[in-house]
Amino acid sequence: MPNTTGSTKSIDYRDEKPQERCGEPLMKGRHSKDVDNIAPDGTSFADPSIEHFFLPKSGNRSKVDNGSTKKKRWAKIKGACTMQLLRRRLPIVQWLPSYNWSYAVFDLIAGITVGLTIIPQSIAYAGVAGLPLEYGLYSSFMGMFAYTVFGSVKESSIGPTAVMALMTFSYANEGGAAYAALLSFLAGIIELCAGLLNLGFLVEFISAPVISGFCSAAALTVASTQVKGLFGLKFSGSSFVEIWTGFFTNLSKINPWDAGLGCSSIVVLLLLRKLNSLKNLGSLKKVVCLRNRFVDGALWFISTSRNAIAVIGGCVAAYLLETNGLTPFTLTGNIKAGLPSFEMPPFSINKTDGEDGNSTIFLTFPEICSELGAAIGLIPLIAILEQVAIAKAFACGKQTDSTQEMIALGFGNILGSFFGAMPITSSFGRSSVQSASGVKTPLSNIYGGILVLLALGFMMPSLAYIPKAILASVIITSVIFMVELEELKPMWKSRRLELVPFGVTFFCCLFVNMEYGILIGAAVHLFLLAYMAGSRPHPELIRIPGNKKTAEKVIVKADTNLYFPGVEKFRQVLNEATDGETCVMVDLSHVTEIDYTALKMLKSVASDYHKRGLMVLHFTNASPKVTKSISSALHSADIDFLIPNVCVT
Repeated sequence: MPNTTGSTKSIDYRDEKPQERCGEPLMKGRHSKDVDNIAPDGTSFADPSIEHFFLPKSGNRSKVDNGSTKKKRWAKIKGACTMQLLRRRLPIVQWLPSYNWSYAVFDLIAGITVGLTIIPQSIAYAGVAGLPLEYGLYSSFMGMFAYTVFGSVKESSIGPTAVMALMTFSYANEGGAAYAALLSFLAGIIELCAGLLNLGFLVEFISAPVISGFCSAAALTVASTQVKGLFGLKFSGSSFVEIWTGFFTNLSKINPWDAGLGCSSIVVLLLLRKLNSLKNLGSLKKVVCLRNRFVDGALWFISTSRNAIAVIGGCVAAYLLETNGLTPFTLTGNIKAGLPSFEMPPFSINKTDGEDGNSTIFLTFPEICSELGAAIGLIPLIAILEQVAIAKAFACGKQTDSTQEMIALGFGNILGSFFGAMPITSSFGRSSVQSASGVKTPLSNIYGGILVLLALGFMMPSLAYIPKAILASVIITSVIFMVELEELKPMWKSRRLELVPFGVTFFCCLFVNMEYGILIGAAVHLFLLAYMAGSRPHPELIRIPGNKKTAEKVIVKADTNLYFPGVEKFRQVLNEATDGETCVMVDLSHVTEIDYTALKMLKSVASDYHKRGLMVLHFTNASPKVTKSISSALHSADIDFLIPNVCVT
């Protein structure tokens, strides 16, 4: 406690003998509340004699406080409802007033181009999800309409993707389209709430190596699921191991027509993908016609519409062969025509019993959620990751409103679930097509959505002739480039430890389960991060020999923040630092945070020093935040805070 000379000599509350000090202390274990209650003139704010200075001269204090609180709350509410917030949450309000015919032309071209891309892709992705093929189109239009109103990045195109389809498959296989629609609804609710509550920071716990491993495994799994359609095989199995085991077991049953059509389609689609780059080949650089504006545009359109061209070509070929009495290819069969009905997602269903297949069981909403399990949280998490990543990729260095992207995605999934849609998110491939088409505003999504509705209304009978090998080739050529092998080299060169979470995620997703694979990978990376950051501190031990004027001193210099994994190692260094007579100082210049476990360790060491009759534990170069943490947890008689460098002379 303070004495008359102004020093802060602290007396042990358990022993009359004062502890020996090293240097002039800056402050002792005075609690922050004692300091905070002292006015500049030395008067205590806790003194009731001065309370009247802070009260009104008349009236009841509580009434005044309540009135001012209500006014402040109303001011906050009024300030929150501003036109600026409206423009942020409804981006259409920003660009629609200045919309013109020039924008409309570009948006129409982009919308039609994306529509020709999404129609064959969505039909194929419905097959990946284990749903009737028309559900791919049901999942395509409502997300585009919602993004027109709520979307903030004009290039982004929302709809079915390979990853979402793959993550839906196991649940659609159990509960059919009802489970897929309910998953979409629940994912949308979570995405919308995450956006409104600004919970986008949660995706930061999924690191880039984990995402790369997940996407690579998902791409290989999706491509593997198309092996049966590509070669005209029929066998049970849906996992990576089951599919390839079944493939090699049934090699003799391969349909040569399907195999020939599928493999040749893959080659053609890959060539068409590079068609727009022909003009840059050495031998073709001098060809003048390829430099023509219209020829260049035609090559680009053919390249971007290659999936639609392949599907239409396959339909025509299969139809002509059938009219001549030939059916060499395995066809998709009838696809239900017409627009989907508007209805709420099912919150209870009558499910066919999987054992005998004759009886049905009634499942309530909690029981359905129990069957969906981790997918309720993981599907929206992955969807948000893709949505925000693609939005940032096309932001061209500008600030991206991740909150608004989550809100747009949430509305897209919620509204889509009313039409039987499966979970959706932004597609990098279709977003790239939209960007290359010269899109000007998100209104291009309206044109793409209308094209999907037209396909549902008028084109379904023709699409029944699509060969399954064609759809398989479309999916394989779309997802094969998601395998991020190019990420391995920079990880190997920069920090090889990053390959561990990549490999764990990749193999767990490939051989165990997609949902648990990404959770295991994220947990492993967070564990490695905690281990590297906390369990491997290297405190420096500096001994300063004594002389006639000063005693020997030992400085334990912490090189990083003190967290629970590194507590024991720091304790060992502190115990080794003194022989009983040495002044021990802990240099906290590199410490900005100390967790509670580390504080308990320091308290234990300081108490042990006291019991052994040693000097108190001195801290120097501590920040105000760290000083407050230590003072609140350790006894004031066991510690001392020194003016920086006062003992290092």
